[in-house]
Amino acid sequence: MRRWRLENLVEPPSTPRVRRHDIDWLRVILFGLLIPFHIAIGVYWTAYGDHVNPNVVDDNDDASMDDGTDDSSAVEDDRDRYTTESVDPMSLFLHWMHQWRLAALFMISGMGTAFAFRRRTWTKFSVERFKRLLVPMVFGMWTIGFANSVLTQPWETDGEGLGGFLAVWVEHIMWTSILFWVPIIGKFMLGHLWFLWNLALYSFLLIPIFHFAQKNPQGRLVNLFDQVFKWMNGWGVLLAFPLLLTLVEVMLKPWMEGFLGSGYEWMWFLCFFFFGYMCMMAKEGYYRLLEERFNALVGMTVLFTLAFLWLRIQQHADGLPYIQGGWVEFGVFPHNLMTLLGCGIHAFHAWSWCLLVFALGARYLNHPSPHLAYLNQGVYPFYIVHMPLTFAFLSFSKSIGVAGMPAVLLTWVLVMVGCWFSFEVLKRTWLTRSLFGIKPLATSEKQPSASE
Repeated sequence: MRRWRLENLVEPPSTPRVRRHDIDWLRVILFGLLIPFHIAIGVYWTAYGDHVNPNVVDDNDDASMDDGTDDSSAVEDDRDRYTTESVDPMSLFLHWMHQWRLAALFMISGMGTAFAFRRRTWTKFSVERFKRLLVPMVFGMWTIGFANSVLTQPWETDGEGLGGFLAVWVEHIMWTSILFWVPIIGKFMLGHLWFLWNLALYSFLLIPIFHFAQKNPQGRLVNLFDQVFKWMNGWGVLLAFPLLLTLVEVMLKPWMEGFLGSGYEWMWFLCFFFFGYMCMMAKEGYYRLLEERFNALVGMTVLFTLAFLWLRIQQHADGLPYIQGGWVEFGVFPHNLMTLLGCGIHAFHAWSWCLLVFALGARYLNHPSPHLAYLNQGVYPFYIVHMPLTFAFLSFSKSIGVAGMPAVLLTWVLVMVGCWFSFEVLKRTWLTRSLFGIKPLATSEKQPSASE
């Protein structure tokens, strides 16, 4: 027992640091896409309510639009289109992006975990995960989550002035702290911060595998990771991984709608996280696969993108959630031909796009930049604070009569400026860096990349 404790308190032997700038760049880019995506779904899907959607004209404004034309009926038709069920080009674009961007981010997190475990004990890794994920998550749930609720939902104070405001805030902290632990319901308490909770759970759950691989770098498990990427001359990875994702969907999707990383998505994203870890453990085998099978990846991606768009349109026509899941409630038990086909298309579409994005990153983004360390440092604070800014500036766009794509662009610029200003303020003290998951300030020469 004592020997076991000593092994886990001593740092593993130093290994050469391998910088993968492409992973860092993709992390920044994919998190960056989160902001315009969240803005766009507030405009084109009314994800946050009519009162913050610039495209929806309030009822008391209808009279001002009565100029003898059919504008009133047009507004009503637009209301019908502002839902996730719509199949207009913008809605299809948002659905397409949503199916693979989060999956790719979980893969990047798994890749970063592989690098982190090369130079850390499992105990140090656990402490760092707690500090970087759970502390910002809980603090954000209490503060940013409260700001979100104030901006998106009607609320009343228990009194007037500061006292009433503080009373509601304390009540928010109490209820979120209690309900956060309840499955599925807890995700609504976290809001957009659910990503940190899933990532923490995946990290802690897989620590035994990470630790075993670290202690046995030449063992069967690590050798298996390497051999997987050579299986069938690379075709095994292109086909076997999405088949596993399909199996997850076939087993869980009929009963579990996927949202906020819960339902079938919980296991689905866990697979992507572990796949990312396997990619880095395979070392050069993974990047060799991306290079040698690049044309095949492009072909698969085009094919399954077309199949996904067809599936989305068919979902709209049939009124069955082939993509979201939970079709048992619609009378399909547990599958029909379309649901089985939908599971396969959905899994292969996400996997193809993930690998193609990583292949493009390996080709064109694996180079250093004096701005990369700064951008990586800003990823978490931008992610944490962007939602209340999104709600506030969507409301502002609505108040000045800017709608559609101009509203998206205006809100995007304002949110980015607000996030940047917040980051510059938050990174300057130890306390705010800790509460918002910001890595310690360091020069770019001394600071390791996020992939390490």
